[in-house]
Amino acid sequence: MKKIISQERFEELKATGQLPSPKGVALAVINLIQRDDVTMPEVARVVQSDPALAGRVLKLANSAHAGMRRPIVSISEAVSVLGFPTLRQVALGLSVLSSNRSGKCPNFNFQDFWSASLATAIATQILSANTKTSAEETFICGLLGNIGCLSLATLFPEQYGKVLEQGTTFAALEQAEQAAFATTHRELTAALLLDWGLPKVFVNAVYFHENPQEAEMEEGSRDFMLTYALHLAAHLAKVCLARDDQRRQMLPQLYFSATKLGINADQLAALTDRVVAEWQGWGKILDVPTQALPPFAEIAAAMPSAGELQEQPDSQAVPLRIMVVDDQASTRQFMQAILAGAGHQVVAASNGKEALSIALEFHPQLIITDWVMPEMDGITLCKSLRATKPGQRIYLIILTALEDEDHLIEAFEAGADDYIVKPLNERVIKARLRAGQRVIRLQEEIEREREEIRRYAAELAVTNRRLQEAALTDMLTALPNRRYGMDRLEQEWAAAKRSERPLACLMIDIDRFKPINDTYGHDVGDAVLRQSAKILREAARTQDMVCRLGGEEFLVICPETEAAAAAQCAERIRKQFEAAVFQVEDLKLRVTVSIGGASRNKAMPGFDSLLKIADQALYIAKDKGRNRVIFARPDGP
Repeated sequence: MKKIISQERFEELKATGQLPSPKGVALAVINLIQRDDVTMPEVARVVQSDPALAGRVLKLANSAHAGMRRPIVSISEAVSVLGFPTLRQVALGLSVLSSNRSGKCPNFNFQDFWSASLATAIATQILSANTKTSAEETFICGLLGNIGCLSLATLFPEQYGKVLEQGTTFAALEQAEQAAFATTHRELTAALLLDWGLPKVFVNAVYFHENPQEAEMEEGSRDFMLTYALHLAAHLAKVCLARDDQRRQMLPQLYFSATKLGINADQLAALTDRVVAEWQGWGKILDVPTQALPPFAEIAAAMPSAGELQEQPDSQAVPLRIMVVDDQASTRQFMQAILAGAGHQVVAASNGKEALSIALEFHPQLIITDWVMPEMDGITLCKSLRATKPGQRIYLIILTALEDEDHLIEAFEAGADDYIVKPLNERVIKARLRAGQRVIRLQEEIEREREEIRRYAAELAVTNRRLQEAALTDMLTALPNRRYGMDRLEQEWAAAKRSERPLACLMIDIDRFKPINDTYGHDVGDAVLRQSAKILREAARTQDMVCRLGGEEFLVICPETEAAAAAQCAERIRKQFEAAVFQVEDLKLRVTVSIGGASRNKAMPGFDSLLKIADQALYIAKDKGRNRVIFARPDGP
């Protein structure tokens, strides 16, 4: 033990006569057993003189030796089965319980104290098989494991009531107790148990059972197992006394304590149900209040949601989608409880094959997987995930019982990002989880930045296309402008020259357009230009390209078109203009066009020559009276 109350202080408290101690027949039994010449019949006669004590001794003897073929019905046989040392401790515990059922300390519930102590005693006794210790001795350790609290509540009722208001946590309670009484409840518990003759190994376990992490014990040792058995039993007692709405919140710590003893989920469920049943039976015998509980399977089936758990999520942590993969149900439930408590969305799988199937729908950001599993182990799962594009982004933590260099290298080469060594430790799990969160957060920030870049690039491409279109489009008519027309004509010329295909173009000019502007204004002139563009789009063929060169002048490029076909197209355009009525508000106008056309021949040096000949033909059309088509001959207009 790290610290124990000084002998002087303990004697000072004993001198008050108010410390819990055995009385009546129990005290007589204890004193009798201390004699060297005492016989079994003598002790049995003394026990029989107290019917309550006799009944409880029989109950404990039958409970501890439930595997015997016939029940124990005589006190002599019960004393023989239990033995003098155990009988002494039983008499001590039951006497202390009987004579300290009530008190005056506010904030200290004496009935709940004994109810929890009884549940702890029963659970510790059942767990004695795990700790390889006497069931009877562990029963007394559980029953009197917090007798120091009862002692302080009895010695200093008013002061301890105020201390209980301050001590909301184990550390805070100890600090307040030390400041008020120059000792703590666990120091006083240890001193009393030693004074009553309990072996040091049990007293040491009692001292550390409320906070076993501070004890320097080798994992798996007898001290370690006994301490964690008391720790688990005390937590089971809290579950027994809790309200229905509180009980599910206690599951994470319960699973954690069970894993320390190698107890899986099914074993824990059976253990809890047995503790509850025996707690209720012993409660009737000892007149200790108990309550009914649903089967543990019902409690465990409704795991607490993230918002229901007492532990609040880290305000800076990013809630993750996490998958736990392990073939042991206890490990899965323990991990689920811890991760859900940290605010994460958690699913579980029992092997790698099942995990791959679930991952397709759940899309986990982080996977914690055991190494050794049936059907598909953790290493194969890591390799399978890393072979897929979505799996490459998942943060993988592997659980292993081996920490040697070769195994860790194998895990990392398979694609694992981190590892956790079994047996599982809650603090280590949370630390590894925080490391994974940082990496995932950075990955997501990088992905968001990439997405932003892609979005900006797409927006820029759209903007560039719009600018390019604007640069190559006539804003009034929405037709391609002169720049686009010249580029397109050059392209068509090059294609026609390469493949020896025909090419023609038409130059179109609106007749007497200036008088329209001068007479009716530019608004009417603009309307005439827009309607002209519409007529040209409708009259031109699908493969033809219509452009506005500027002013009232338009260009039609006719790819793969002989001179005769181009001339027919030009005549069709002229006729549609001639037949059209240009409606501008209440004004109705008639508009005609003059068209000059030309077709490519081998003698032309370039596309500009084709355009020049078509322009000359247009000039002739206007000179001859307008509203006509002049198509240039191959050697000239």
